[in-house]
Amino acid sequence: MTNTFSRLKLKYVLIISISVILYNCKKEKNIIGAELQDSDISVNQLSNFKLNTYIKESDSLKSDELSTSTLGSYVDPVLGKTDAGFYTQIRLSSDNVNFFPTGVLTDIVLDSVVFAIQIKDFYGDLTPQTFEIYEIAEEIIKDSSYYTSSSFSSMLMNLVKPGTEIITPNPTSKVLVGNDSLPAQLRINLSKTFGQKIIDESGNTTLSDNDNFSQFINGLYVKVNNASQISGEGAILLLDLLSKNSKITLYYKDTAKSDTLTFDLLLNSFCARVNKVTHDYTGTLVQSQFMDSTLGKTNVYIQGLAGITTQIELTDIMNLKDSNIIINKAVLSLPVDFSTGSALEPNTQLLILRNENEEKFLLPDQTQYSGQGGLDNVGGKWNEDDKQYEFIITRYVNNLLNGNLPNNRLSIETTSSLVTPNRAVIYGSESIIKKPKLTITYTKY
Repeated sequence: MTNTFSRLKLKYVLIISISVILYNCKKEKNIIGAELQDSDISVNQLSNFKLNTYIKESDSLKSDELSTSTLGSYVDPVLGKTDAGFYTQIRLSSDNVNFFPTGVLTDIVLDSVVFAIQIKDFYGDLTPQTFEIYEIAEEIIKDSSYYTSSSFSSMLMNLVKPGTEIITPNPTSKVLVGNDSLPAQLRINLSKTFGQKIIDESGNTTLSDNDNFSQFINGLYVKVNNASQISGEGAILLLDLLSKNSKITLYYKDTAKSDTLTFDLLLNSFCARVNKVTHDYTGTLVQSQFMDSTLGKTNVYIQGLAGITTQIELTDIMNLKDSNIIINKAVLSLPVDFSTGSALEPNTQLLILRNENEEKFLLPDQTQYSGQGGLDNVGGKWNEDDKQYEFIITRYVNNLLNGNLPNNRLSIETTSSLVTPNRAVIYGSESIIKKPKLTITYTKY
């Protein structure tokens, strides 16, 4: 994927804090909402505009230090396989660690090592998955920028305890750890070799502080290996690495004192974290559309986790120019092919952007409602009853007709793309079932 993030003026963080933009946008000519009292003026509606629909692959996006980490894989019957994992540093919970301060190393007997990660949510079907964890063989730096296409070389040894790799995630049930009932977790047993490697450094500079420890263990790569998954199987887990319950715990005994003890390795905001996502469209309609965009006339797709965007061209909207009308409302409707009850629910919110000189910008409908919330005004929320998305693009259409904006393609994308795995199948511009539609309510004078 081409990396255009650095020149993408619209950053996805603006979606969350869009009010910041509202005070910094150029006001464009607005002829909406004029008071109309002339008896010769009539209100009409048009909806027979020609649209052109096709898909594009998302750009590689900045994926470090996100609020949510993604893990797992699933095989979409339409879009193919998505595979998600993450890289993360780990940190000591205290400085100057010594597991046998008054004894000898042989007094310490390691019982088990558990990697616990709090689960926020999931997308897909909760079938068994095979989890793998590897040490990173190169430095990962928190202040650097990393993207969905970034990779770090890893060591060959899988740190997951042999025989425990296959887990069926349970995001809905609490777990009992000791006497504590905790929110749902993914709990992965690690090999004692990994834990013993740390214990063996007791009292050494390696465990004196986190700067030295991060040189000893650069970090971990957490992933899945589900080569045998078939269509409809698997899920993406949404994980909270910043939760106090997300950590690696060493359970061990000090035989000299007959004590059973624990030591935590932390995952927190001081750790560099990078989400890694890949999509395999081999043999799918998506792959065919990337080769022949005209196939988007039947169906187009929206896919999160930096997957797929839909492009829409309003091919004949400029026929309205100089036609003595006032546009009162313009609504772009995108019907979705979705059966209620499917595990692959559509995105709850989509974003509409305009393209100009290979850059993306918010529509004036989003930027000219100072203090009122641009996303709410432009729409784009999933309507489960009507099974469609609707965007209110009145100001945008007026600016096209006034010559203030070029009539370039519109991009339909998922909000929070890097942590939203949902996808949607949208009927194309020449579908025989349903079609995207631009409906314009206007006043002729």
